[in-house]
Amino acid sequence: MKVFVTVGSSPFDSLVKTVDESIACKGEIECVFQISHGQYLPKNGKYFDFSDVFHSYVNECDVVITHAGAGTIFYLLDQNKRFVAVPNLERIDKHQADLANYIKNNGLALVCNDLTSLASIFDQLSTFCPAYYEKDSFFVANELIALF
Repeated sequence: MKVFVTVGSSPFDSLVKTVDESIACKGEIECVFQISHGQYLPKNGKYFDFSDVFHSYVNECDVVITHAGAGTIFYLLDQNKRFVAVPNLERIDKHQADLANYIKNNGLALVCNDLTSLASIFDQLSTFCPAYYEKDSFFVANELIALF
């Protein structure tokens, strides 16, 4: 199984370390990590800070383990990708928890709020059937375009 781990633009070392030590170390799992400016360097997979071809990593993997940043979450939903969302509660603001709750409450993906349970949540992916996500068009796009 190929797993892509992404933390977005902010370091999330505890997520990277947890995946490295509890999931990537399993022989049948191949992980690639996007670590931002993180200090922890994975031992059980390839890693990079940022990439211009983020979408290719998403396309090539079976599963994504991601921070709960809006850009990444909605991209994964739009791509109909299986993923586990992990809100980065180490940030000063806690907005990722709100989006993670929305994802969980609507059955769109699995959510892990406690890194000690990430491996067991990851194991649930084989039987998890996400709800269908239908993208809503931005409702004031034409009005904004008319302003310019």
